[in-house]
Amino acid sequence: MTARAAERAGADFVLALNAGRFRAMGGSSPASILPIRNANEFVAGFGRTEILPSTKLPVFFGACAFDPQLDIDRFLERIIRWGFSGVTNFPSVIHIDDYRRSLLEKCGLGYEREIELLVKAARRGLMTIAYTRTQSEAKRMVEAGAEAICINFNLNRAVESGPDPSISLSELAARTSAVARVAQSIDKSVICLLGGGPITKPDELLEICRETGVQGFIGGSSLDRVPLEMSVLEVTSGFKTIHLLREKVDLLERQLQLSGVRHGVIAQSSIMKRVLETARRLASNPNPVLVWGEAGSGKRRIASLVHAFSERKQTKPALFHCRPGLATDTVGVLFGVERCENRRRQLSLLESASDTTVLLMHIDQLSRDGQERLADYLETGSFTPLNGVSIVRSNARIIATATVARGKGLQSVLCPRLLALFVGLDIEVPPLPNRLEDLPQLIQHFTVEAKGDANAQTLAIEKSAFLALAGHHWSGNLRELRQIVNQLVALKDAHIVAEVLKPLLNAALPAKPSSAFSEREWIIEALKRNRLHRGKTARSLGLSRKTLYNKIKKLRILE
Repeated sequence: MTARAAERAGADFVLALNAGRFRAMGGSSPASILPIRNANEFVAGFGRTEILPSTKLPVFFGACAFDPQLDIDRFLERIIRWGFSGVTNFPSVIHIDDYRRSLLEKCGLGYEREIELLVKAARRGLMTIAYTRTQSEAKRMVEAGAEAICINFNLNRAVESGPDPSISLSELAARTSAVARVAQSIDKSVICLLGGGPITKPDELLEICRETGVQGFIGGSSLDRVPLEMSVLEVTSGFKTIHLLREKVDLLERQLQLSGVRHGVIAQSSIMKRVLETARRLASNPNPVLVWGEAGSGKRRIASLVHAFSERKQTKPALFHCRPGLATDTVGVLFGVERCENRRRQLSLLESASDTTVLLMHIDQLSRDGQERLADYLETGSFTPLNGVSIVRSNARIIATATVARGKGLQSVLCPRLLALFVGLDIEVPPLPNRLEDLPQLIQHFTVEAKGDANAQTLAIEKSAFLALAGHHWSGNLRELRQIVNQLVALKDAHIVAEVLKPLLNAALPAKPSSAFSEREWIIEALKRNRLHRGKTARSLGLSRKTLYNKIKKLRILE
């Protein structure tokens, strides 16, 4: 990655050094002089497989000359054969402390051997760059015929955020200038380059170049570790900030979803919150989903919600209503009809909606043959068109609804085979009498719908009228409640009392005479739903805590 980026940025060459690889592995540059790797085999490995194939720039091989087993002549032939353009003496004894360096020098593995390496490389047509640290080292290398020297004091910061280097830029310039003057006094054509730290920024290099006359820079950690460290620091910080903001937004969005505001589903009651949690869970995988409940309970809204929570939410779902009728008009639309003499092949809805979701409304009204065909599709992902024999595949996801009468189960409306495929993948939408905590919010929601004004004021419903609403049978569920609210919105009287409301309830669908709540029963039911939590009960009934306590005491509810 570094080689490719450097090439695009205009670099002149790339050095394959074991120190750079150690930095990429999370280590440090000083590890390059330690015997923790066979340095030459190490560089050959990543240089040949990762750097040479990734750049058209000349690549210099960083060769370790103080390896006592190194046969310089044979190794240089291998370097040429591998495709490297040049050689440099790295790691070098110039980076080792004086005592240990003196031991290597006595063994013939010191700086003179590095000079021999570069001289023999030049004779074979390889470019050379000589790492030097002192004036004497620069003098010896230039006298031996080095084309370029890299003046390197090994002063890289350990980390970008660490302390300042041991010398200032002015002192660095003085030391660099002294070495460069010696080199150019011997050969004016020699190229003097500055290597490594403590320079980490281009403006720092510009100042050194002006004062010393060096002609270039070998970046080392300044071009690989430091930019990466700063980039990771800045980008991670940015992402972390976004993450914190996202957490807050997600929390707000989740609150909106659980309250039903975002998707038009009112869910203040615990039973409806469980419905939404189930919808979110089932939406996270591509399995089919069955939403069932009584007529008018909001099954279609929940089915649409599952799609809105899914990975396919960016696509528009296909809607299909299952109704009794001719097979070609029902099963044929869903599964297609094979071509015959008098008509072309009818494309199926499953084919046209292969990349989205099919909302299959009233699956209980699908014929037995249609239910069996749907079971085949859910099991295999394929189906056979009506009157056909060919097999057609589709990726359409099925989210179905089924209407089940109060007190009945799914067994009464679906064939056993199809029903078995929805086990654990179904959502039961509760009837309105089982979620009376949602009644105030539902009334407000339908009021906004009827008035077409998001800021519409809540209907002023007196306690007696609210008791009548809470005690109604609601056989039509939300659909019936919407009709009632539409009529109440049209009334001129701002205060709605039981005498005004009861004729509307009786005209819509008759209430259960035996189940109308008394005030005592109304409060007891609310206490049960809220597990005797009086604060929650008071809020769900639209009463203050004090009023609820007084009514509990007056009606002897807890005695």
